[in-house]
Amino acid sequence: MDLHITEIADLNDDMLLPWLDLYETAFPPAERVLVSFYLRLLRDKQAGLQPDHHLLAVQRESVFVGLAHYAVMAEHKLAWLWMFAVMPEARNHGVGAAIYGEIVRRLPAGTIAMLIEVERPDLAHTKAERELAERRIAFYRRQGARLLEGVHYVQSVGPHQSPLPMHMMLHALAPLDAEMAFRCAQTAFGGAITQTGALILS
Repeated sequence: MDLHITEIADLNDDMLLPWLDLYETAFPPAERVLVSFYLRLLRDKQAGLQPDHHLLAVQRESVFVGLAHYAVMAEHKLAWLWMFAVMPEARNHGVGAAIYGEIVRRLPAGTIAMLIEVERPDLAHTKAERELAERRIAFYRRQGARLLEGVHYVQSVGPHQSPLPMHMMLHALAPLDAEMAFRCAQTAFGGAITQTGALILS
C-alpha cells in the first residue's frame, strides 16, 4: 500500500491539526489525555527532549488517513502503543494493518513486546460499543497481538477523567509466555495492573 508515514516533531508541522482532529473524534473522552499534553510534548521535542515518544501522521495520495502515538521504554526493552486510529473513510481497506506493521518495524532491535490498551466489551454501554470493542481486539489479534487474561488493568489519563478498566494486549517480538507478559505489563504500568486469576495469553 502506498502510504506516506512521517513523524510529527514540532508544533509547526502541517499534519498536527488533522492529527489532533482525528485524535479528538476517534477516542472517547475517558481515554484521552488533554490536548495540552501533546502540545507540551511537541514543544519538548523541539527542544531535544522526549525522544522516546513518536507521533506518526499517515497520508495516502497526500490525504491524511491516520495517526499513531507510541512510546519506547528502551531501558525495559518494551514499547507502548498509546494511540492508533484511521479516518472513517479509509477503514476496511488495509490502512490500519499497514500502519500497525510500520510501527512494529520501527521499534528498536531487542524490543521484547509492545503493550496495547483496548476497551473491554463486557463494560460497553451499548451493543454498538461492544461490537466495536470486539472488532478492535480482533484487529490486534490479526496483527499478532494477544490478550492477557487473568488480570485487572485500570487506565488513567489524568485527573480530568476517572480511571477506566481496560484490557491489556501484547505484541511479542521475542518468545513470551503469560507470566512474562504479566511481568512486562507490571514493569510498564506498576500497580495499575494486578493479577486476578490464571494468566493466559489468548
